[in-house]
Amino acid sequence: MDYISRHQWGATPPVTSSGKFTPLRGGRVRGVVVHHSAVKDGPTGTAAVVAFEGHHIRKGWDGIAYNWLVDETGTIFEGRGWDARGGATRGWNAKSISVCFTGHGDAQPRTPVLSSLATVVGEAQQRFGGNLWVSTHRRKGSTTCPGNWLGQWVEAGMAVDQNPSDTDWAGIIAYFRALRQQVEQRPLGRWWPNLRRGEAVRLTQRRLQERGFSPGAADGVFGRRTAAAVRAFQETQGFLKVNGVVNVNTFGSLFVQ
Repeated sequence: MDYISRHQWGATPPVTSSGKFTPLRGGRVRGVVVHHSAVKDGPTGTAAVVAFEGHHIRKGWDGIAYNWLVDETGTIFEGRGWDARGGATRGWNAKSISVCFTGHGDAQPRTPVLSSLATVVGEAQQRFGGNLWVSTHRRKGSTTCPGNWLGQWVEAGMAVDQNPSDTDWAGIIAYFRALRQQVEQRPLGRWWPNLRRGEAVRLTQRRLQERGFSPGAADGVFGRRTAAAVRAFQETQGFLKVNGVVNVNTFGSLFVQ
């Protein structure tokens, strides 16, 4: 993942006695939370990140609150990075990675912004085991963050429209095969030993939405609404066991239409 490092954008050292942020324990990370600036017509690029840092320090925080930021051109900036606990999502900072769009999420951002947000989420999945949920700040607290359009996009599964000529079809096929193999080894479902969280769950939720079913937000968490949507889908097929569990047969059927 290419990004502008803290050193490159001129970050202030953490305002702590040790000069370091509180470490993030990777084994405790459960998800990614998406934020926005809630500022319209504000600074852009490096100036926006510096402004965020100054605002957060003036509030008495120990530095910029987000782990990662994406500006309005799609450039990724290191906030606290992967190894430090964030400060942007009260009650969830020790268990999640926070990524912020530096623009306002009420309006649709440019495609490079959406691609970069998806890149950060993908990198987090790789670093922290692949079973992370992906959510919005508004679903974790009393707030409208990250705005109407961006919030709906994240909760619908973060699909990014691309020019077909720019699409890495080989990469997509390999990605799908890897997820299918994961489901073959461990089906998706609400209860152990089924897999309850992660990218395979989020992809399944998004596909259920595309097929006209209602699994709730495509957040990568297999809850009651997802199980009900899976059962409803299985009932339409006639040859699948109707149990709300996504085994390799149900997973494959979802993507054949």
